[in-house]
Amino acid sequence: MSRRLPPLNALRAFEAGARHLNFTRAAEDLSVTPTAVSHQVRQLEDWFGLPLFERGRRQLALTEAGAQLFPAIAEALDRIAEVSRRVRDAPSRPSLTVSVTHTFGSRWLAARLGKFWVEHPGIDLRIHHSIHLVDLARDDIDMAIRWGLGRWPGTRTEWLMDAMAVPLCSPALLDGDNPLREVTDLANHVLLHERDHQEWIEWLIAAGLDSTPGRRGPVIDDPNSLVRAAVEGHGVFLGFPGMMRAEIESGSLVAPFAGGDGPHPGYYLVYGEKSLDNPAVRAFREFVLTEAKVRPGEPAT
Repeated sequence: MSRRLPPLNALRAFEAGARHLNFTRAAEDLSVTPTAVSHQVRQLEDWFGLPLFERGRRQLALTEAGAQLFPAIAEALDRIAEVSRRVRDAPSRPSLTVSVTHTFGSRWLAARLGKFWVEHPGIDLRIHHSIHLVDLARDDIDMAIRWGLGRWPGTRTEWLMDAMAVPLCSPALLDGDNPLREVTDLANHVLLHERDHQEWIEWLIAAGLDSTPGRRGPVIDDPNSLVRAAVEGHGVFLGFPGMMRAEIESGSLVAPFAGGDGPHPGYYLVYGEKSLDNPAVRAFREFVLTEAKVRPGEPAT
């Protein structure tokens, strides 16, 4: 089946321009002229039939369409670059590619990876960050760690830890013109999203509320930027208290109220039916389960 794709050079120009919000710096990245970048972006806008940038006198800003397109293009180009590097370098020692969400990777796994490297120096470990559930075979991923209910067809899953998301915000939002005291008060505040609007929609429905407020608000796909926006009082996001312990203990974030009686998702190890035939996968599985204080045993299905 043929794929109808936009011009690839134009996608590269758009991604660089969106990353820097500056065509001159994008041109430096791509070793071309700013005029060439602008021309490529115009070509892409013509292909889509709508503008991707708002061009101000001194700065660029993404339109709604551009903001929707940018994270997908950036992730695709990062993936192509990573796979290309692996093919080019052709490592001779065992390799292991683990896909994790940005939040889990930065807030939990990163602090523990040094221990894994010390215990398994012969494994060439690669951490791939993605907010989407990957196709393990298609995307050349050995194992993933994902948030959800652990029901992903065609995979084996093992529970790692509870991760019930609750609204978190700056204590400044508890007072002011629209004090945040009851869940119904969320309708008067900006809701911040990490990947899409679905998590807030499901949370509001589970809490017995109108889901309309969850269908709007900015999407910030970098978890650290998302947390910073909340700390600065720019909105409310759904977070996991266990991974926001430092901010909660310092008082920069608070959980204004408890969640509703919705599903109770958690973090799960996800891998293929025959993945444990790989010694590197077995080593990482045991390491993560031990660090999460889950006794390694037979994998759950």
